Amino acid sequence: MNAPLSPELQLVAACCRPGAERAVDDAVVRLAAHPGLDGKALLATVARHRVAPQVLAALQKSGLELDSVTGAGLRDMASRAAMRSLLLAGESVALQTAFDHAGLHAIFLKGTALACLVHDDIGLKDSWDIDLLVPPAQVDPAITLLAGRGYVLHRPEGLSPEAFARFQTVSKECVLVHPVRKIFVELHWKLVDNPHELAGLSLSRTRHVSVASGQLRTLADVELFAYLTVHGTRHSWSRLKWIADVAAFLRQKSEAEVRSLRDEAVAMGGGRGPDVALHLCSTLFGMPIPRLSLDLAGRYLVQGALLNLAWGEGRTEVSAHSRPWWMNRIGRHFTGGSRQAFLSELARNGRGDHDQVELDLPRGLTPLYYLLRLPRWLWRRVAPAGRRPS
Repeated sequence: MNAPLSPELQLVAACCRPGAERAVDDAVVRLAAHPGLDGKALLATVARHRVAPQVLAALQKSGLELDSVTGAGLRDMASRAAMRSLLLAGESVALQTAFDHAGLHAIFLKGTALACLVHDDIGLKDSWDIDLLVPPAQVDPAITLLAGRGYVLHRPEGLSPEAFARFQTVSKECVLVHPVRKIFVELHWKLVDNPHELAGLSLSRTRHVSVASGQLRTLADVELFAYLTVHGTRHSWSRLKWIADVAAFLRQKSEAEVRSLRDEAVAMGGGRGPDVALHLCSTLFGMPIPRLSLDLAGRYLVQGALLNLAWGEGRTEVSAHSRPWWMNRIGRHFTGGSRQAFLSELARNGRGDHDQVELDLPRGLTPLYYLLRLPRWLWRRVAPAGRRPS
């Protein structure tokens, strides 16, 4: 990679290694004793990657104590994350029940379901929202159900019913928020934006995960692995918690089982995502992953992920138009691993989602979106809000 990991990020990664929260980890002990370790930088790194519960658990299991200020800050972050996880878990179960009673097919992605599945502990995963997937035909009933529970549409805002229908064709999710309880729900109707990624994934293959107060429906193992690896790769794995979830998912699987997961995920449209994820699990956590060779695009995606993870020494959010930001934007064209996926990503960038939502062109004139992309993009940035095209 371009630069070595900071001592703080090395320690955080060691704490996120599968099993580090359950047994004394020699790497955690060694890295915590690094003379250059900075408490303030450590807290910023933990906050950036949203892994406070895992870091605190690993340090406590290894019998390590930080200075009073750093220790108090870490405990506070972990406590707030655990409380929020409990809130989201309770709401997730309530939503599953409500959707089932309404005859709507709800699948919970990541969040509580994943925490129970891979960590056996809701409190070990720091989640800020609920990811909920429904079939495209059930989006409107789902929004109505959520509205009845006090949720309001947060993103996108202010669209007419016709514009929102167009929005559904170019996007994969909308965001609703409960203004009193401060709970965000990402309502998905597609797993990914690119139609040639995960095209062979069957949403009929699901499983139920037990939560203390009920059960949640989530994706079956292969489908879940494929989704997690494609999602992470499309976002350049910019948060350590995402790859830590995949590592925890693979923790008790044999080499043959991992290879089978990888092959099935690629076959259903995972592209380069599974291989990138496996390389990162090996690089960051030292996991004995099956040896896989990456092509040039795969190596680019791995380097982009490592650069994103370590940006600003691992404690700074990636800023727009920075090097890792551009690597991510370019890398999305290669995640799918096929010519069709590449061309679809290119076409989507050329058309512009905003323009397709805001401007309803007749079917025969849709090529004009490509010509209008640049001038409308410039107009949105220079024109006052009241004069922008609608």
